[in-house]
Amino acid sequence: AALGRGRGVAMRGMGDRVQKDFSTKSAMIRKLGKLVLQREFDMRTQIMEDAKLAKRSGMSQEELLADFERAVKFLREEVGCSPLESDICISKVATGLYMQHLGKPRIPTNDEMNLVMDWLLENLACKREDGTLRTIVEKYPFVMGRKIEDLDESRRFCPEDIDFDIAVSEDPALIDKTYNCDGICANQCTSCWYNG
Repeated sequence: AALGRGRGVAMRGMGDRVQKDFSTKSAMIRKLGKLVLQREFDMRTQIMEDAKLAKRSGMSQEELLADFERAVKFLREEVGCSPLESDICISKVATGLYMQHLGKPRIPTNDEMNLVMDWLLENLACKREDGTLRTIVEKYPFVMGRKIEDLDESRRFCPEDIDFDIAVSEDPALIDKTYNCDGICANQCTSCWYNG
């Protein structure tokens, strides 16, 4: 098996993997030479401009905005994200990877995010102190909306010749790989480790 990135991570099935950009930077577009936040990743503005968004969530606009601000503050204080990065992270996780919560945001609670952070710190090559936890969250904000069972499932299905801790630390989107067909396709390619 080929070794990748000089760290001894076996890359069988991942050598030709094209990393998609799910990072907070992908929420920005260039308009007239300036980077501007895309509307779908500006949850604060959406909440203030669309009363129906809060209604669909079973809250008032003020309650939904307070919930958003609580989650953003959590990322700033606990992970060390900048104000813009934390806004984008919570906006992304609240709308979902496939925008499945676009009309009814699902903002994770502090307890849910704490559980995920604890899992990441225990299971990946990352630390709060050196900023690697923040980097993982900013590269793949959707991880903050995952359940521990999903995270454990990803680790369980990781092929033996891939160092899960390092691979997921380098490409956090791999955390959503919760299946491994071992080369005998089972039509679960988007969640399959073999597909990368």
